[in-house]
Amino acid sequence: MSGVKVKLTGGREAVERLGAIPEKSKAVLVMALNDTVETLRAQFLREIGSDVNIKRNLLRERVRITRATRGRLVARLWAVKRGLVLSHFPHKQMWTKGKNGKRKRAGVRVNVGGTAKVLKNAFIVSTLGSGSTKGLIFIRYGPKRTAAERKGQGAYGADLLQQRIRALYGPSPSQILETRKPDFQAEGQRILVDEVERQLKRAAL
Repeated sequence: MSGVKVKLTGGREAVERLGAIPEKSKAVLVMALNDTVETLRAQFLREIGSDVNIKRNLLRERVRITRATRGRLVARLWAVKRGLVLSHFPHKQMWTKGKNGKRKRAGVRVNVGGTAKVLKNAFIVSTLGSGSTKGLIFIRYGPKRTAAERKGQGAYGADLLQQRIRALYGPSPSQILETRKPDFQAEGQRILVDEVERQLKRAAL
């Protein structure tokens, strides 16, 4: 499993004290590991929420932890690999004047990381997606097909679209976590040493 792994690698004095009372020390270490990974998760959600324009509860569903147990003294912070559909981020359909004064689609403006960007050839299909996205954002790509190429070439003999389209996705929480993995790994080990000491004092070891 990828993600940030936290295990006891420092604090020699704490380790020696833990080794003196094996059963109670395991419970202490499990609590320290799990408190550490909870702190890392909260910190990651807070930092990413400020960098990426997406609702905190949506990120929370996709950033998860695997808790330590007495039989597995390792805790992990990880995130789902599937990217978020782009319509989860602030977006707006853009328009321009076409022939005869009619409105014509002019791309979709999306704000992922604090800076709005207009994606040309993109458009919103409001009938697709979930209630939280209110549609999906698609983009046209590749060369346009001629009428002869499109006619009857689709499923069940239907005509193909003039131009290929695909749904657009933003960065996945897993990709964001991996880019910051070294920092969070180091922070996790630092927090863990402090947590072990705190739990030792609470347990009077």
